[in-house]
Amino acid sequence: MSVTTSQQAPVPAAAASSRGDQYARQLRASLVGLFVIIAVVIALISSLPGLDEVSGPLSSASVTWLLVAIGMEYLSCVGYVLVILLAFPRGRTRPTARLAWAELAANTVLPAGGLGGLGLGAWVLTRKGLPSARIAERSTVVFMLTSAANILALVVVGLALGVGLIAGPHAAALTLLPAAIGAAIFVVALAGASTAARIAGLFTRPRVVSTITSIGHGFHATNVELRRGDWKLTGALAYFVFDVATLAATFAAIGVNPPIAAIVMAHLVGQLAGSIPIPGGIGVVDGGLIAALVLYGVALAPATAAVLLYRVISLVLPAILGTIAFFIVRRDIDKPLVLRSGSE
Repeated sequence: MSVTTSQQAPVPAAAASSRGDQYARQLRASLVGLFVIIAVVIALISSLPGLDEVSGPLSSASVTWLLVAIGMEYLSCVGYVLVILLAFPRGRTRPTARLAWAELAANTVLPAGGLGGLGLGAWVLTRKGLPSARIAERSTVVFMLTSAANILALVVVGLALGVGLIAGPHAAALTLLPAAIGAAIFVVALAGASTAARIAGLFTRPRVVSTITSIGHGFHATNVELRRGDWKLTGALAYFVFDVATLAATFAAIGVNPPIAAIVMAHLVGQLAGSIPIPGGIGVVDGGLIAALVLYGVALAPATAAVLLYRVISLVLPAILGTIAFFIVRRDIDKPLVLRSGSE
C-alpha cells in the first residue's frame, strides 16, 4: 500500500525552477573546473623539475590496480545509496537511488563541507512535498550513520594499533588518542536526543526550535535504525570501507604497500580537512591525506602519488555519475513522491 505525500504546500514553480537552475549551473561549472584542475596538476607534475619521484610512479601505475580502485570507489558510492534508501524508504527504489547519486555529486564538487548533498536532497524532497521537519530528521540519520562507520573504525583500529595487535605505528598520540576521541564522540551521540531537547529549550523562534528538535529526533531515529538491523545498514560500512580500499588500491597501483592500518588511520585523520568549505576539498583534503600518511610512516613521494590517483578517482566517478543522476531527478521534479504507508 502506498500514499502520496501532501503534508506540505508545494514550493512555487518559479522558485523551484530558479533553485534547480542554480544547482544545475553549479554542478556543470564545478565539473568543468574539476577537469581543468586535474589537467593543470598533471601538467605541473610532468613539467616541473624535482618531481620525478612523483611523476615516475604515476606514469608507470598499474592499469589493473587502477581499474580495481575505480571498482572500489563505485562500491563505496553504492554504500551511500543504500544508506539513503534506508533513511528515505520509497515505494520505488530507482528515484531514491538517483537522488543519492545526485547528493554524491554535490558532496564531491559543491563547496559545503560535505553537506552540499544533503542540502540538494532537502531541496528535492521539499519540492515534492515532504515536511521540512521530517527531512531534517532523516538527513540527520544519514549523517549519523555515515559518520558512525568512520568513528567506529577510528576506535577499533586506533585501539588495535595502540596495544600492538596489528602492524603500523604504535605511538599513543597516533593511536590511543584518536581512539579516545572517537569513543567520546560516540558517547555524545548516544545522548544526542536529550541534548538537542535541552538546547531547543534555549530558543524562542519556532523555526529554530523545530530544526533543533528535528535533529534530536534524528539522533533517536538513528538509534532505532541501528536496533532494527536492516541489511541496508551495511551501506554505511561499505561507504567507508570501499573508499579506504580505493586508496589502498592506488598504493598497489604504484607498487607500494603500507600497512593497511596506517592507511585507515591516515584516511580518517586526513579526511577531516573535508569539513573546510572548498569545492571537492581540492587542495586541503589532498594535503591533509598526504600529511597524515607521512605522519603514519609512509614516504612523501609515494604518498603524494597514491593520493593524487585516489583523489582523481574519488572525485571524478561520483561527480560524473551523480551529475547525470541530478539532471534526471530535476526532469522528474514535479512527479508526486510515493511513500509506503508508515515508512516515513
